[in-house]
Amino acid sequence: MGLFSGCLLACDIDGTLLINGVINPRNIEKIEYFMSEGGYFSLSTGRTVGAVGPVLSKLKRVSPSIVSNGCMIYDYENKKVLDELFIPKNDYYIVKKVVDMGLNVGIEIHSGDKVLTVFKNEETDVHQKYEWLESTAVSYDEATRYKWNKVVMMFEDENSLNSVKKMIEQEKTESAFVDTSAVIAGKRRKYYEQFPFGVSKASALKKLCKILNVEKGGLFAIGDYYNDLEMIKTADISAVPSGTPEDVEMYADYTACSCEDGAVADFIDYLAKKKGMI
Repeated sequence: MGLFSGCLLACDIDGTLLINGVINPRNIEKIEYFMSEGGYFSLSTGRTVGAVGPVLSKLKRVSPSIVSNGCMIYDYENKKVLDELFIPKNDYYIVKKVVDMGLNVGIEIHSGDKVLTVFKNEETDVHQKYEWLESTAVSYDEATRYKWNKVVMMFEDENSLNSVKKMIEQEKTESAFVDTSAVIAGKRRKYYEQFPFGVSKASALKKLCKILNVEKGGLFAIGDYYNDLEMIKTADISAVPSGTPEDVEMYADYTACSCEDGAVADFIDYLAKKKGMI
């Protein structure tokens, strides 16, 4: 039995494990240590199933992981979907309404391992290059032929973001909407995403614990932004990197160093100390 046998560490990617495309080597070393001691190390990310290439190219292995902010649980080792949820077709019209506003809003639709670009702007180009995404340009009508896991709206200015939010707030839908972000080329990019109602990293994490037979006391999580908050609250022991918004940080048990300096490695050391090994 290893130190972390039966334990699960759920880790956000952007701003937590990786920033500007770089993973601190300390993180890689400590993740391998965590897994060699019997732990499950799972990504918990807003990225789609096919967008974690930059991470998988650096880590030796990952356990079944949460992608698309909880819309899917995917087993990368066996290339298998373990759980999947979709936006109701009745709510697809939100994308059409955003397009018809005439604003410069990039729109990606994620459907399984496919990425559909309904409206292209500079932010979609940056995002797709950063996440190694292969995207197909489609019209809104073409996009409606697919099942949607999530929609990502990308903004080049704050006013457009606020206008879209205001419009959506006036609509009655069965979807959830959440602020997400990523730091790319030294700039925090702000996104607004549409999901099936009730979907979150936290709800998927509860499912993943059942799949992996993780018991009470063995669930750990680290994240840096608002879409990580419920996951942080759900974990038995949680952490954030330094620089996390204060209204997220206040719910964590531990504040690690910055993402650049190896926040995930810091957290794993902290967990080992809690177990009296370091």
